[in-house]
Amino acid sequence: MKLEYILIGFGILFCLAGIGYLAAEYVKYLSETGRVVSLLLTVGMFGFLGKYFEGLGW
Repeated sequence: MKLEYILIGFGILFCLAGIGYLAAEYVKYLSETGRVVSLLLTVGMFGFLGKYFEGLGW
């Protein structure tokens, strides 16, 4: 049972690392305005997820 949680944790970390890498590569091709907009969207997404998990009691 604990092994499953460890594997799920590693899977989530690898997914986040992959998304971060792809986002970093994509940002190279954005203009300055595009970078600001993508930063604001990212902050909003993490804010929404934070409120969601807070509502779940995490």
